[in-house]
Amino acid sequence: MPRRRWKPPILDRQATPEQTTVPSWIVSICFHGTLMLFFAVGLQSCDSGANGASDEEFREVGIYIKDAIELVENVHEDEKPVQDVVENTETDAQPSEAEIAEAINNTAELPSELLDLPELSPTNVIGASAAPLSPPSSIGQPDALAGVDGAPAPSVRRGAGHGRTSFFDIDTEGNRFLYVVDQSGSMGFYGQLRVARSELQASLQSLDSTQQFHIIFYNTRYREMQLRNREPGLSWATDINRTLAGQFLRGISPEGGTDHIPALRKALSYRPEHLFFLTDADQPQLTARDLDDIQRLNRGRTHIHCIEFGQGANLGLDNFLKRLARQNDGTYRYRDVTKFGAK
Repeated sequence: MPRRRWKPPILDRQATPEQTTVPSWIVSICFHGTLMLFFAVGLQSCDSGANGASDEEFREVGIYIKDAIELVENVHEDEKPVQDVVENTETDAQPSEAEIAEAINNTAELPSELLDLPELSPTNVIGASAAPLSPPSSIGQPDALAGVDGAPAPSVRRGAGHGRTSFFDIDTEGNRFLYVVDQSGSMGFYGQLRVARSELQASLQSLDSTQQFHIIFYNTRYREMQLRNREPGLSWATDINRTLAGQFLRGISPEGGTDHIPALRKALSYRPEHLFFLTDADQPQLTARDLDDIQRLNRGRTHIHCIEFGQGANLGLDNFLKRLARQNDGTYRYRDVTKFGAK
């Protein structure tokens, strides 16, 4: 079969009218230019909207807290609360001392029962650099309060003069008193111990809280007054301590024998200004050597006053009690126990 040669088709220009063709790059430029135009218009619209909102809705704000003075003025006089003075966060202004004082003076008064609370360290600070507020001067001052275990205030002790007291008509002046009282069995024959307790209680009532005292009873051993389970020693003559001393006296009864030296040595170890020594014992007597030892131990620091309970009239003999008082700048007294009551 013979091969046919290909020929291109012949266009019929009359059947297909001629059309004008636009280049593609022109179309691309127009398209992207239109997008950029819309984008620019959109930005301008957002900018103008934000500016308009800032004038009407969006404003710079700060937390503003009214001063305590302004708040107090707006509250009824009987219902004024205590307000903390704070900084104005908008202006950073610090309150002056006059404003703080006025705010405190305008607040309601504290209940009186709160004045008995313990002193607290002031830690609240007003403002960035203001000094802490001090508590009222009448609260928590040490000189206005009693010390531990009933001790008087420091300023009272420093300014106190010598007080006075008396024991079996021995009148003394000083601040430290110690009583050494015989409680041997013979002290119950005529009610001697009862009389001694009564006289001792009256002597304590003459003391005040700026003076100190201590009590030692003895037979063959000594027994010291001990208040509130504290170590024995000189105690302030406060009301509570004198009351506790009265309870201690009521617990003492006559019993046992007699040994003077241990009780006297113990009493002098406290270095009182006045030592009252009461006994009814003729035996055992203190020897001259015993008396010298006591005088050396005392070294003139303590006045030793002796009270002798004897039976019958005083014969005027120079016994060891008279010499003990004389050697230690003290006073001697004699009492006839037969006048205290029936044996």
